[in-house]
Amino acid sequence: MDFVTNSDGRACEGIKWHSRQKHAFLEAYLSIWSEKVGKTGKTMPTLDIFDLYASFGLCHCSDKNETWKGSALLAAECLKKYQNGRLLFLNTFSLLEENTVLQKNSLEKNISDLDLPERIETEIETLPIEKAVESAIPYVDPKFPNLWILDPYQPEHLPWKIVERICKLEGSYNVRGMQVTRRPELFICLMTGRLQRFGRESKEDIVGSALGMDTDEWNSKLDRYLGNGYNVREALIFMYAEKISQYYEKPPIILEVPANDGAIVYTVFLCTDHDAGHYVMKIHKLPEYQKWREINWKREAKTISKRKKLIRGAEKSGQKQTFLERFF
Repeated sequence: MDFVTNSDGRACEGIKWHSRQKHAFLEAYLSIWSEKVGKTGKTMPTLDIFDLYASFGLCHCSDKNETWKGSALLAAECLKKYQNGRLLFLNTFSLLEENTVLQKNSLEKNISDLDLPERIETEIETLPIEKAVESAIPYVDPKFPNLWILDPYQPEHLPWKIVERICKLEGSYNVRGMQVTRRPELFICLMTGRLQRFGRESKEDIVGSALGMDTDEWNSKLDRYLGNGYNVREALIFMYAEKISQYYEKPPIILEVPANDGAIVYTVFLCTDHDAGHYVMKIHKLPEYQKWREINWKREAKTISKRKKLIRGAEKSGQKQTFLERFF
């Protein structure tokens, strides 16, 4: 994971402009809690949010020279606005110990700056994902809403066994005398681009690990999808959605995230069986989000892509990058 220091001197996760789409999508979903659920006038359930790949809390795109709130800070703001937000569980981890320390220090500072109310319990861990999920589970009250943000840097950092462990956290609540099963809500980022490039060529079966299938099973399913006219990315999405659908009655809401040049980089899955979360997102928030992406994100993506092409062309001809950067 790369990190950069922004103009305010803060350590941030260094990411590409395409990732802004993912965070805007998450922000759109989280706003349902503060704008819809929190203003119904009814007794509000508590809400717990678990972000197991919280990083620094802030993201910075050098191409755009812009800093924005990452998933951890978006989750914290949601709990602050939602009057019955209860728990924020964050995990930030790097294979390099010094990076883990830097990430945690940055995360703690950024969370502190939000001045969360005392009703919100905040836990920050620095554990590998297998230990992080086991550390988080005791905090879950399965009878009440809990959202898990699973946004790994690479697909091999989120094996299916972790997703399945969370999906099985089942609770129940009463609605007009009927017992209703509740499962965690999931926001998952599946790095389909990397799985496409290295899936069948990788010595380690990263596709099988991500999908929870043995090599022969996913290869056989992939061939069937290809034979029916689908591409590899679409096949991966179908297979992942099929696995998740074992646990949820409603199909996942799926967002494909393109890079600046239009190539799909990864796919986001939003899983919830709650009517408000599912239908409000599909009917109201998705159209708003698509409008934002078309007007705000796409225009900047085209500018960045064009600039990079011109800079690469200038470098090939021996010119300095700064010559062309003046025109943008």
